[in-house]
Amino acid sequence: MYWLFRDIHNIISRLNVYYHQQLTEIEACVCVSFEFVNGGMGSLNFSTSVWDTNLESSFTIIAENGTVKVGGQYMNQVDYCHIKNYVMPELPPSNPPNDYGPYKGSAANHHFVFENVVEVLKGRAPITTNALEGLKVVEIIQKIYDCRN
Repeated sequence: MYWLFRDIHNIISRLNVYYHQQLTEIEACVCVSFEFVNGGMGSLNFSTSVWDTNLESSFTIIAENGTVKVGGQYMNQVDYCHIKNYVMPELPPSNPPNDYGPYKGSAANHHFVFENVVEVLKGRAPITTNALEGLKVVEIIQKIYDCRN
């Protein structure tokens, strides 16, 4: 979200623990509404309380010149893409999910991050994500937590 739209403000968030009450102090259900500093508004809803398997992850952008939804069980497919003057290219299949034994997680793409770090250190590629962007994401998470009702 930050990578595409930058910072947020006017945050209203609700956080609660349901399923993991005896296991963790981390909120398992979160609903957030906010405005982007550069214009527009958004909402974020998630839960870690889904039993046994990932249910779905999705990210939908609705704008004046188009709509895109990326989704799937591991947020690994383009479910909808209709953008003015744009033709959606054919995408290769995504990598399989990480397998942690009883749990399968996000698509196995972390190796791309590690490869970029190596290529940057060798002077053969530009950095894709820097530490300041990572810190900004942590700051946004902290803002969401601080604005809880």
